[in-house]
Amino acid sequence: MLTTLAAALAGCGASGHAPHTASAAGPAARTAATRPVTAATWHAFYQWLKDRSAAGRFSGAALVARGDQVLLNAGFGAADRATGTANTAGTAFCVASIGKLFTAVAIAQLVQDHRLSFGDTVGRYLTGFAPAVADHVTVADLLDMTAGLGDAALAGPHPPATLAGQLQLIEKERPSSRPGSSFLYSNDDYIVLGAIIERVARQSYNVYVQRHVLDPAGMTRTRLVPYTPAAVPGMAHGYAATGTGLADISGQLQLANPSGGAASTTGDLLRFARAVLGHRLLDAAMTAAVLTPRVSAPQPGGPPVDEYTYGFAYQAINDVTFVGHNGGTPGYEGQLDIYPATGYVVAILTNTDQTLVPAIQRSEAILTR
Repeated sequence: MLTTLAAALAGCGASGHAPHTASAAGPAARTAATRPVTAATWHAFYQWLKDRSAAGRFSGAALVARGDQVLLNAGFGAADRATGTANTAGTAFCVASIGKLFTAVAIAQLVQDHRLSFGDTVGRYLTGFAPAVADHVTVADLLDMTAGLGDAALAGPHPPATLAGQLQLIEKERPSSRPGSSFLYSNDDYIVLGAIIERVARQSYNVYVQRHVLDPAGMTRTRLVPYTPAAVPGMAHGYAATGTGLADISGQLQLANPSGGAASTTGDLLRFARAVLGHRLLDAAMTAAVLTPRVSAPQPGGPPVDEYTYGFAYQAINDVTFVGHNGGTPGYEGQLDIYPATGYVVAILTNTDQTLVPAIQRSEAILTR
């Protein structure tokens, strides 16, 4: 199954599904690590994280697996500094925008079941939008973030806690660019997708994703409903950077909507990745379609190839490709990297601001050297 998916990804540069940057042709054609990664390498990575944690520069959990073998699974730093509770391999964190992956897979399931189409417009399912959105923005545009919408739903200090309330704010938006023309990172896109899921499935977003994504993947520690981190057993407190240090913000409500914010663990993210690679959530053809890069999405300091698919980031370093998503919200950061050709999965979640990037860059350097 991994070979089938890797082959599909290797050929996606010539698929014609979407615009491509010229630099993508080489990396898309080769997706295997150039040197084997030894157990000693992962032990050294663990020790590096442990040393950074001791120096106050990393707090969270890290998991590395290849196929059925877990190579690293550990917690670092404090889940609650006031009580001295440590982060463990099973500690839950807010995964922020990594949750967009769950929404993307749910939409693709409905397409696979012929209940909607990637080419359907927003107006086919939702009322209240102006023609600029209703008649011209498609499900595909929302998935690959080319709808031209922004972040109206979550922009204020106290955004609506309900999907209906968030949608009312988005309905007032007008696209900032021609739909389908260019990438613009947008939480609103995924909130609209969540509303479409509710309309098509005739059940709440939370219920549909629980039954059709989380349960089949075996993700028993993932929470989709709004929550307060301090009230969730086994969840890390989030520590947000301020002008004078770090503040515990675990008493603040996390919305956990279709654009992200779920509480989850590195173990559950591994289960999700395995379900994707094993075609337990989508069949082989739909999995390949969802993971086909569609639009250039470069970010400052990002990898040489940085594109976006139907919900997944598609990246390449030294001709090695990987897919997944990152996430960040005050107090929490995380990233899930999936290497289809080799079966490696890396999940890193943190509960302090500005500590993720060095850790994920180091793991990517190990797997793409």
